Amino acid sequence: MKHQISRIDLRLPPRWCGWRPGDAPRVAQRFATDLTSGPVAAARLRSAIEAVDRAVVGHHSRHVRAGAWVPEPSGDVVAGLACELLAEVPDGPGAAASYLHRVRRKIYRSRTQTTRYAYHATSLREVPAGDAVVTLRSHGVLRHEVIWTVLPPGSAEAVELRFDTRSSERYQDLITHAETIAHGLQVVLAAPRPSTVLPGAPRPPAPRPAPAPSPPGGAVPATAP
Repeated sequence: MKHQISRIDLRLPPRWCGWRPGDAPRVAQRFATDLTSGPVAAARLRSAIEAVDRAVVGHHSRHVRAGAWVPEPSGDVVAGLACELLAEVPDGPGAAASYLHRVRRKIYRSRTQTTRYAYHATSLREVPAGDAVVTLRSHGVLRHEVIWTVLPPGSAEAVELRFDTRSSERYQDLITHAETIAHGLQVVLAAPRPSTVLPGAPRPPAPRPAPAPSPPGGAVPATAP
């Protein structure tokens, strides 16, 4: 039986901040206080965090976490993070290999058609939370992505960690940070639900009691007078 994901835990490196999508207006001030120096930098970071949050919420997908990397106290966000649960993923022992094949088909089509994506590499990796497919791609020269799709064993879902940056100089650093975060990912699966009988559905027949054993020697039991 395949289980759904009930909880994920992300361990972010220093100078990263993370929150639940939609919570940015409530937590942005705390992050600005912790990661910046001065009111101008704090205002810049608050505005950037809320922009990242709006972008994640605007996808109307199953995003469960958002994040931002703020390397310097100036408050500039260098990279963003969107964590999403994926439902339509392969299952079984070769789930990650099947998903890798799916991604490579997309890469092949991108090379024969006009597309905004330029794929650099895709590979199969293993982290404590399960097998993973890692994809590196760019949107022209202005935006670069690192995508970790982790498929926990026994789950009907996958966890996608999508990192993006507009800094070509920081792209390699982001790849390193993404791997660190993926290795720290913890996934909790929901317990299986007990089976229930719907109203009006036929119930299975009750087991019939076993007949009483015959007396020794085949004798007929005595009856009351």
